[in-house]
Amino acid sequence: MAGALVPIIAGQQWRLLVRDRRLTLLAVALVLVLCTASLTGAALHGTQEAERRGAQAEEAHVWESQGPANPHGAAHFGRYVFKPASPLAIVDPGLLPQLGSALKLEAHANNPARNRGIDGGTALDRFGGLSPAAMLQALVPLLIILSGFAAFAGERSRGLLRQELAGGVAPRVLMAGRMAGLGIMVALLLAASVLAGAVALFLAGGGATALVALLWMMLAYGLYLFGFTALTLAASAAFASARSALVVLLAFWAMATLFVPRIAPSVAEALVPTLSAPAFEAAVTQEVREGPSGHDPQDARLERLRQETMRRYGVTKLEELPIDFNGVALFEGERLSSTIYRRHFAALYDGYDRQAAVQRSFALLSPLQALRPWSAALARTDQHAHRRFLEQADAFRYGLVQQLNRAVIHRPKGAEGPYLADVAAITRDARFAAPPPSLRESLARHWIDLAILAAWAALATLLAFAAARRLGRVAA
Repeated sequence: MAGALVPIIAGQQWRLLVRDRRLTLLAVALVLVLCTASLTGAALHGTQEAERRGAQAEEAHVWESQGPANPHGAAHFGRYVFKPASPLAIVDPGLLPQLGSALKLEAHANNPARNRGIDGGTALDRFGGLSPAAMLQALVPLLIILSGFAAFAGERSRGLLRQELAGGVAPRVLMAGRMAGLGIMVALLLAASVLAGAVALFLAGGGATALVALLWMMLAYGLYLFGFTALTLAASAAFASARSALVVLLAFWAMATLFVPRIAPSVAEALVPTLSAPAFEAAVTQEVREGPSGHDPQDARLERLRQETMRRYGVTKLEELPIDFNGVALFEGERLSSTIYRRHFAALYDGYDRQAAVQRSFALLSPLQALRPWSAALARTDQHAHRRFLEQADAFRYGLVQQLNRAVIHRPKGAEGPYLADVAAITRDARFAAPPPSLRESLARHWIDLAILAAWAALATLLAFAAARRLGRVAA
């Protein structure tokens, strides 16, 4: 009998929400803005991908058109690669504006990505556009609070709650019904988000994998928003007045969506400091020059390489070598500098991972600290996806430079003047590919975030039904 009342109460709650024109207009406006952001993002994604492909084709044309050149000079001339954007970046751009999209590949250097979205423009531009993810993370919880803060407190002040309880309706049934009524609104907003995201993915060329990733994203958003729904009703049932419930809920919303996400990175940087760009480059340069221990300078390493090379070929003079020793030195120097760069970069990004773990610990205060990493990982717009791209680009750079160094090693003997070769022919088979992280890998890396969101939703639900127990005293 009690269970049969839940749909009735849910329907009543839903009708009250629909009749409130202010809430209806806010919800409709939010859906329209969300759909507009998705479609606009799809159009922008298409434009950016066309520009990226055009820039990559132009770069390849410049490389192939340089004519005869010194191979090592060509290695310093370098090449550019441009990071492709995931179609799901339409839904959640994540860290893309901060990470850069263009990378110069050259000998003896491991350059950072350039062309960041936050570079240039006005101060307001650096906050980025209003993405569907940002609306689901901040605006939809606010709509839930405005819709449900008076669900119990408002009825208590008008004397309606006493009548409902006196009629024999159990407090837990009232809570379940109100929760289901607000849940209908949340479900409709999530359905609109999935539909808008699916259409945007189709327009952006996303496939079945992207659609499955979108559904996994929306599962996390569902837990996040359901937690806000339960917490809103818990506050409404716990406080005597609707005004008190609203103030407390707005304070939590501001802390969870505005303050903590801005404070957590600063705390993480203080607890797990990482090198700045100049300090990082200085550390790598010093190790290249002096060796890992500081007692193996470049000149000593070069002399050992000369002796080992002559011993390998059974000669006593460099001029007697059947190969060009300069090429051997360049090859070994590239191997050494690349090893050092990779070790330092691995330490740097491992530090970023530890900072992310510190930020995740703030999920006790803000579930957004668990939602954002999950969402960005599935959208392939997080730090890990960027690190993967940089490692792939460095592997391509290393192979390209060493191909050119081999050409110097095996240059024709007896030729006078500077050595020139057809660089395009030497590197004809070099093709850069950057496959993104798989969906399974992203899920495995961030399952803890989904578990935190599930725990947050469960805890909010327990608080809601615990607050409902106190409602029985109203009828006394």
